[in-house]
Amino acid sequence: MEKQGFLKTTGLALLATITGCRTKSKSPKSLYKFGYGYTQTNFLRPPGAVAEQKFLQGCINCELCAQACSVGAIKFLTATLDGQVAPHTPYIVVADTACNLCLYCTKVCPTGVLRPIEKKANVNMGLAGIEGRLCLPYIRQGICGVCYTVCPVNAVKLEMQRYPKVIADWCGGCGLCEEVCLQKVKAIRVLKA
Repeated sequence: MEKQGFLKTTGLALLATITGCRTKSKSPKSLYKFGYGYTQTNFLRPPGAVAEQKFLQGCINCELCAQACSVGAIKFLTATLDGQVAPHTPYIVVADTACNLCLYCTKVCPTGVLRPIEKKANVNMGLAGIEGRLCLPYIRQGICGVCYTVCPVNAVKLEMQRYPKVIADWCGGCGLCEEVCLQKVKAIRVLKA
Protein backbone atom coordinates (compact mmCIF):
# COMPACT_ATOMS: atom_id res chain seq x y z
CA MET A 1 0.00 0.00 0.00
CA GLU A 2 1.29 3.42 -0.87
CA LYS A 3 2.06 5.89 1.88
CA GLN A 4 -0.76 8.21 0.77
CA GLY A 5 -3.29 5.36 0.67
CA PHE A 6 -2.17 4.14 4.07
CA LEU A 7 -2.53 7.62 5.59
CA LYS A 8 -5.97 8.07 4.03
CA THR A 9 -7.19 4.70 5.33
CA THR A 10 -5.74 5.34 8.77
CA GLY A 11 -7.25 8.84 8.87
CA LEU A 12 -10.70 7.55 7.93
CA ALA A 13 -10.49 4.82 10.56
CA LEU A 14 -9.47 7.38 13.18
CA LEU A 15 -12.31 9.69 12.18
CA ALA A 16 -14.81 6.83 12.40
CA THR A 17 -13.47 5.92 15.83
CA ILE A 18 -13.71 9.46 17.17
CA THR A 19 -17.17 10.13 15.77
CA GLY A 20 -18.32 6.68 16.83
CA CYS A 21 -17.37 7.46 20.41
CA ARG A 22 -19.38 10.65 20.37
CA THR A 23 -22.64 9.25 19.03
CA LYS A 24 -25.37 8.06 21.35
CA SER A 25 -25.87 4.35 21.64
CA LYS A 26 -28.73 2.44 23.20
CA SER A 27 -26.28 0.05 24.84
CA PRO A 28 -23.49 1.38 27.05
CA LYS A 29 -21.84 -2.02 26.64
CA SER A 30 -21.20 -1.30 22.98
CA LEU A 31 -19.57 2.02 23.91
CA TYR A 32 -17.18 0.45 26.37
CA LYS A 33 -16.19 -2.37 24.02
CA PHE A 34 -15.77 -0.04 21.05
CA GLY A 35 -12.20 -0.25 19.88
CA TYR A 36 -10.42 -0.18 23.21
CA GLY A 37 -11.33 -3.47 24.88
CA TYR A 38 -13.20 -1.90 27.80
CA THR A 39 -15.81 -3.95 29.56
CA GLN A 40 -19.25 -2.64 30.40
CA THR A 41 -18.94 -2.92 34.17
CA ASN A 42 -15.73 -2.04 35.87
CA PHE A 43 -16.58 -2.66 39.52
CA LEU A 44 -14.28 -2.01 42.45
CA ARG A 45 -14.52 -3.10 46.04
CA PRO A 46 -14.98 -0.38 48.68
CA PRO A 47 -11.92 1.18 50.36
CA GLY A 48 -9.97 -1.07 52.69
CA ALA A 49 -11.13 -4.32 51.07
CA VAL A 50 -8.96 -7.35 51.75
CA ALA A 51 -7.91 -9.73 48.94
CA GLU A 52 -10.89 -10.96 46.91
CA GLN A 53 -10.97 -14.57 48.18
CA LYS A 54 -10.81 -13.44 51.81
CA PHE A 55 -13.37 -10.76 51.04
CA LEU A 56 -15.85 -13.28 49.62
CA GLN A 57 -15.30 -15.65 52.55
CA GLY A 58 -15.64 -12.96 55.21
CA CYS A 59 -18.39 -10.63 53.93
CA ILE A 60 -21.68 -11.36 55.74
CA ASN A 61 -23.76 -9.10 53.50
CA CYS A 62 -24.84 -6.87 56.37
CA GLU A 63 -25.00 -3.77 54.14
CA LEU A 64 -23.59 -1.51 56.87
CA CYS A 65 -20.95 -0.21 54.46
CA ALA A 66 -23.63 0.91 51.99
CA GLN A 67 -25.62 2.55 54.75
CA ALA A 68 -22.52 4.44 55.88
CA CYS A 69 -21.60 5.60 52.36
CA SER A 70 -22.25 9.34 52.29
CA VAL A 71 -22.71 9.52 48.49
CA GLY A 72 -24.45 6.20 47.86
CA ALA A 73 -21.57 4.81 45.82
CA ILE A 74 -21.66 1.34 47.41
CA LYS A 75 -24.13 -1.02 45.79
CA PHE A 76 -24.71 -4.76 46.16
CA LEU A 77 -24.49 -7.30 43.37
CA THR A 78 -27.81 -9.05 42.81
CA ALA A 79 -26.40 -11.91 40.74
CA THR A 80 -23.12 -13.58 39.98
CA LEU A 81 -21.10 -11.30 37.70
CA ASP A 82 -19.42 -13.22 34.88
CA GLY A 83 -19.22 -16.29 37.11
CA GLN A 84 -16.51 -14.64 39.20
CA VAL A 85 -18.19 -12.58 41.89
CA ALA A 86 -20.58 -13.78 44.57
CA PRO A 87 -24.02 -12.16 44.64
CA HIS A 88 -24.94 -9.69 47.36
CA THR A 89 -21.44 -8.37 47.96
CA PRO A 90 -20.61 -4.65 47.95
CA TYR A 91 -19.09 -2.97 44.93
CA ILE A 92 -18.62 0.48 43.43
CA VAL A 93 -18.90 1.45 39.76
CA VAL A 94 -16.98 4.71 39.79
CA ALA A 95 -18.20 5.83 36.36
CA ASP A 96 -21.69 6.07 37.90
CA THR A 97 -20.95 7.25 41.44
CA ALA A 98 -17.37 7.47 42.62
CA CYS A 99 -16.09 7.05 46.15
CA ASN A 100 -15.55 10.44 47.81
CA LEU A 101 -13.08 8.90 50.29
CA CYS A 102 -15.17 9.69 53.37
CA LEU A 103 -13.96 6.27 54.65
CA TYR A 104 -17.02 5.73 56.88
CA CYS A 105 -17.52 2.27 55.33
CA THR A 106 -14.15 1.12 56.66
CA LYS A 107 -15.14 2.02 60.20
CA VAL A 108 -18.45 0.12 60.34
CA CYS A 109 -17.50 -3.25 58.81
CA PRO A 110 -18.08 -5.85 61.57
CA THR A 111 -15.99 -8.62 59.96
CA GLY A 112 -12.84 -6.71 59.02
CA VAL A 113 -13.10 -7.41 55.28
CA LEU A 114 -13.03 -3.62 54.95
CA ARG A 115 -10.02 -2.66 57.05
CA PRO A 116 -10.13 0.72 58.81
CA ILE A 117 -8.28 3.46 56.93
CA GLU A 118 -7.45 6.78 58.55
CA LYS A 119 -5.98 8.77 55.63
CA LYS A 120 -7.20 9.21 52.06
CA ALA A 121 -3.64 8.71 50.87
CA ASN A 122 -3.71 5.11 52.19
CA VAL A 123 -6.65 3.99 50.02
CA ASN A 124 -5.81 1.40 47.36
CA MET A 125 -9.03 0.49 45.53
CA GLY A 126 -7.50 0.66 42.08
CA LEU A 127 -5.37 2.71 39.75
CA ALA A 128 -6.49 5.29 37.20
CA GLY A 129 -5.13 5.16 33.69
CA ILE A 130 -5.56 7.59 30.81
CA GLU A 131 -6.44 6.45 27.29
CA GLY A 132 -4.76 9.06 25.12
CA ARG A 133 -6.88 8.09 22.09
CA LEU A 134 -9.96 9.35 23.95
CA CYS A 135 -8.65 12.21 26.11
CA LEU A 136 -9.67 15.59 24.68
CA PRO A 137 -6.27 17.34 24.97
CA TYR A 138 -4.44 14.35 23.50
CA ILE A 139 -6.75 14.18 20.46
CA ARG A 140 -6.56 17.96 20.05
CA GLN A 141 -10.20 18.62 20.90
CA GLY A 142 -9.54 21.39 23.39
CA ILE A 143 -8.36 21.78 26.95
CA CYS A 144 -10.13 19.87 29.70
CA GLY A 145 -8.43 19.15 33.03
CA VAL A 146 -11.50 18.05 35.00
CA CYS A 147 -9.69 14.91 36.22
CA TYR A 148 -6.87 17.13 37.49
CA THR A 149 -9.29 19.49 39.21
CA VAL A 150 -11.34 16.84 41.01
CA CYS A 151 -8.59 14.50 42.29
CA PRO A 152 -8.69 14.62 46.11
CA VAL A 153 -5.13 13.32 46.53
CA ASN A 154 -3.45 15.30 43.71
CA ALA A 155 -2.60 12.11 41.80
CA VAL A 156 -3.35 13.71 38.43
CA LYS A 157 -0.87 16.25 37.13
CA LEU A 158 -1.01 18.31 33.94
CA GLU A 159 2.05 18.12 31.74
CA MET A 160 2.67 21.34 29.84
CA GLN A 161 -0.44 22.68 31.64
CA ARG A 162 -2.62 20.58 29.34
CA TYR A 163 -2.03 16.81 29.23
CA PRO A 164 -3.19 14.81 32.27
CA LYS A 165 -0.88 12.20 33.72
CA VAL A 166 -1.60 9.89 36.67
CA ILE A 167 1.04 9.54 39.37
CA ALA A 168 0.57 5.86 40.21
CA ASP A 169 2.11 6.05 43.69
CA TRP A 170 -0.43 8.65 44.76
CA CYS A 171 -3.60 7.26 43.13
CA GLY A 172 -5.94 5.32 45.41
CA GLY A 173 -8.54 4.53 42.76
CA CYS A 174 -11.47 6.51 44.18
CA GLY A 175 -12.72 7.11 40.64
CA LEU A 176 -13.76 10.74 40.93
CA CYS A 177 -11.71 11.38 37.79
CA GLU A 178 -13.58 8.68 35.85
CA GLU A 179 -16.98 9.87 37.07
CA VAL A 180 -16.42 13.45 35.87
CA CYS A 181 -14.65 12.64 32.59
CA LEU A 182 -16.46 14.46 29.78
CA GLN A 183 -16.15 11.66 27.23
CA LYS A 184 -18.99 9.13 26.83
CA VAL A 185 -16.41 6.39 26.63
CA LYS A 186 -14.32 7.47 29.58
CA ALA A 187 -10.82 8.64 28.71
CA ILE A 188 -9.66 7.90 32.25
CA ARG A 189 -10.59 4.59 33.85
CA VAL A 190 -9.87 3.03 37.21
CA LEU A 191 -8.87 -0.62 37.20
CA LYS A 192 -8.74 -2.87 40.24
CA ALA A 193 -5.56 -2.74 42.30
